Amino acid sequence: MKPLSPDTTPEAQQMHYKLMRQLPTSKRLALAFELTQATRDLILADLHHRFPQAIDQEIRRRFIARVLSRDDVINAFGFDPIKEGY
Repeated sequence: MKPLSPDTTPEAQQMHYKLMRQLPTSKRLALAFELTQATRDLILADLHHRFPQAIDQEIRRRFIARVLSRDDVINAFGFDPIKEGY
């Protein structure tokens, strides 16, 4: 099996999978939610760092443009991130 990360050995990857399989489903789900929140927080921190003068609405639009496809942004939110420079 190929590891998911270049700095992870196949043995470490196998151990990770083994340990994750031993967790209750509720704990795995909680970890997934925590990872999602951590990713969201990192994206927002990057946007605030790159655009310190941006108002909340601009940060929100940039976040949406970062995490969704262009077509989804246009269909769901009614703005084109490419045309608006996001």
